[in-house]
Amino acid sequence: MRQTEDSYSNSQIYQEFKDIERSEFRSIVRFFESHTSEIAQLEFDEYFELLLTYADALFEIGTYHSYLSVADQAIGITIEHNIKYYHGEDIFFNLLFKKAAAHYNLLEYEKSEHILRELVKMNPDNEMTVRFLKKSIRQNKPGFLKSTRATSVFLFLLTAGIIAVELCLVRPFFAEYIPIIELVRNVIFGAGWTILLVGDLFYRWLVNNKVNKFVGIVKEKKQKRKARKEAVVL
Repeated sequence: MRQTEDSYSNSQIYQEFKDIERSEFRSIVRFFESHTSEIAQLEFDEYFELLLTYADALFEIGTYHSYLSVADQAIGITIEHNIKYYHGEDIFFNLLFKKAAAHYNLLEYEKSEHILRELVKMNPDNEMTVRFLKKSIRQNKPGFLKSTRATSVFLFLLTAGIIAVELCLVRPFFAEYIPIIELVRNVIFGAGWTILLVGDLFYRWLVNNKVNKFVGIVKEKKQKRKARKEAVVL
């Protein structure tokens, strides 16, 4: 009789969880965390479904540290039970992609980049992953880019100083020098924007080139492995 009551209780927990709207992320989190022990006793399929729903809810409300912990747990389960697709979705990819996004949102760009590189190795044709990898790498600003931005800021501040001198001194007392001051001010301001844009665009090009080469190498290795397998079959 005790076993029947437990089964009934567990089924009730599952049904109550399922009755929560999928968009009510905070309600999902609260319910799961309030019934952790009962949920852990559910049948595997039910438990795994609720765990994935809980993980998604954590991600959606921005509790990324908690998501990373639950995602690792879910990833371990997919590996242990050899689960590739779940409800028609590549669950292993989805968990890892969101894990990379969580690290990115926590400003942990190197960890995000590492996961995204592994995802590219799994599927180099996924453009979403490739774009995200480029975006993540761009957040690690190299020394030269910091220097160009610092130079641009200095030139913008210098422009502001020249404008102040122009308004307070040149226009009232030395009107004949206004064209020269305006020219100098515009040149310095333009130089600031040019240095800023050129530095950013050059770094973007470097990142795109780096990632594209990486993707090309991954595709080439996959093609070679495929060719070797076909040769063995023949």
